[in-house]
Amino acid sequence: MIKSIQEWYSKQPHLPDNYLENHMIIQHLISTKFSAEKVKDKIDACLSVKHKMPEYLSNRDPMDSKIDYCLRFGFIVPLPKKTIDNHRVTILRIKTPSEFIVADIAKLALMILDYRARNDVSLGDQWIHDFKNLSFQNSVQLTPTLVTKIIYYIRFCYGTSIKGLLFVNTPPYVTPIINLVKKLLSPKIAERVKIYNSFDELYKIFDKSIFPVEYGGDEISCDEISENWTKALQTDAWRNYFAEQEKVLSDESKRTRYLSYDDFFGCEGSFRKLEFD
Repeated sequence: MIKSIQEWYSKQPHLPDNYLENHMIIQHLISTKFSAEKVKDKIDACLSVKHKMPEYLSNRDPMDSKIDYCLRFGFIVPLPKKTIDNHRVTILRIKTPSEFIVADIAKLALMILDYRARNDVSLGDQWIHDFKNLSFQNSVQLTPTLVTKIIYYIRFCYGTSIKGLLFVNTPPYVTPIINLVKKLLSPKIAERVKIYNSFDELYKIFDKSIFPVEYGGDEISCDEISENWTKALQTDAWRNYFAEQEKVLSDESKRTRYLSYDDFFGCEGSFRKLEFD
């Protein structure tokens, strides 16, 4: 299957040469339950999405002051140990009440996904959103356009399936955002969106020991995990990688195949059609 997909890729005039790695194919095969056609669409979407979301997929220097701040603050904490089902758990949190730019965190989140696509293998992702210190001023930055673009990337470009989108310590003003997220997901994945009152409820689902010490687990602290990610992404090799990725994108003027996922981007300008609960 890998060979067949590589051969298909080599015949696509709009896709860049010498880009597709076998590891990426394997990740997509796992996430699509070994559907070659879905893998082709995801690979195509990975390269065309840079035209749709340049604000999140360009100028990605890990040493940039905004990215450096987001890394060191520890907004995004991928847990070192996976679940018994081989799922990677990531906590998105706000360590202390503060002002920040959500778009910068979104850019870093996609950088971490890019890193994981080449260094991690799992059977799915569990994302825990801890909104304990989220203010209303923070939440209004989660605009429909931003949410739509991030969901598009996760659904159609990223190489791991969504096993859970879990929200904890959720204030009432976040409910419309969660409802929007559910509307943008497939019905099957939308059922995996859950709201919990506390982490104690989550420990009935996950082994508590895989969590950082701040959450009562046995793992290293969130700050230590964040420091490890800072060191990993700010190496010369990864700074060069992100710089090189600026040049790796599709040439839409040469496109010969229709990418059905593009229909999803119609949502971006059509939010008046969505009903908010």
